[in-house]
Amino acid sequence: MRTNITENEKLMTIISALPDLVFILTESGRYADIFGGSDSEFYHDGSGLIGKSLYDVLPKEKADWFLEQIRLTLQHNKLMVVEYSLAGDDVDSIDRQSGPAGSIWFEGRVKPLPALYNNERAVVWVARNVTNKRHLEMELRYLSEIDVLTGISNRRKLLEKLDEKFQEFQRYQQPTCFLLLDIDQFKSINDQFGHQAGDAAIKHVTQLCVTQLRNVDLIGRLGGDEFGIILPNTSIDEATVCCERLRTAVCSTPFHTGKHDIFITISIGLSEFQAVDSVFDEIIIRADSAMYQSKQQGKNTSRIYNPSIDTL
Repeated sequence: MRTNITENEKLMTIISALPDLVFILTESGRYADIFGGSDSEFYHDGSGLIGKSLYDVLPKEKADWFLEQIRLTLQHNKLMVVEYSLAGDDVDSIDRQSGPAGSIWFEGRVKPLPALYNNERAVVWVARNVTNKRHLEMELRYLSEIDVLTGISNRRKLLEKLDEKFQEFQRYQQPTCFLLLDIDQFKSINDQFGHQAGDAAIKHVTQLCVTQLRNVDLIGRLGGDEFGIILPNTSIDEATVCCERLRTAVCSTPFHTGKHDIFITISIGLSEFQAVDSVFDEIIIRADSAMYQSKQQGKNTSRIYNPSIDTL
């Protein structure tokens, strides 16, 4: 009975037991060898890929991408780290049932081999399943950008988007407008009906506003009962019409709290992006002043900033 194994057999046993998938991919885009990745909870059985070309088993755009990473790694002769997604349905010649369903996110660590493999330059490509990490990152990113109470963008995300749209405006001069609005006499709602009613009123206004906006528009909560809305590719006249839609939708739809129906109104300030603006804060300042002009002139209205009206 044989009790000893050769050093080569030991090495192959260790390599085959590697938890992550290890590919040997040649410069021409062929799967020269595949090792490891035996855990079907994380990986599909890729043994059927050996000898095939990337273009035999992957859609052309994905095969092009993989081949480009191989060539870049060989060109720079150093370790490269990439991230990508693949699903079992993306890859021919594998058993879809041999691994997890749906798309898998991978971290690929790619390094040139020091010697030719099957008479070609080649790389070793270690593919690690990072799907759980990716999902966690996406969830954390979502939480960092979304206002918990309303489900719309929070202050950070809204200002980030406003800066992005301002930079686009500086390059392309596409008409863009920004609205600031808040709930009139919001403090009295909190005082009379409690803070839970106040929170519900904020959600009520949010939902009504969302129904009046386009998919390309972005609404965010700046804090308290104050909201900002970015209207891309929108002239000042079109934005004025939008303001009226928002105002009418809110003031004509009662908010139910307990036994009471409350009719809420909002005041809106409208600011147009201007070529003379040097920073996006100038847009916010004009919208803020216009909103206060709305309040001074009776509330439940919207205004374009007029510098001749005192807002103090």
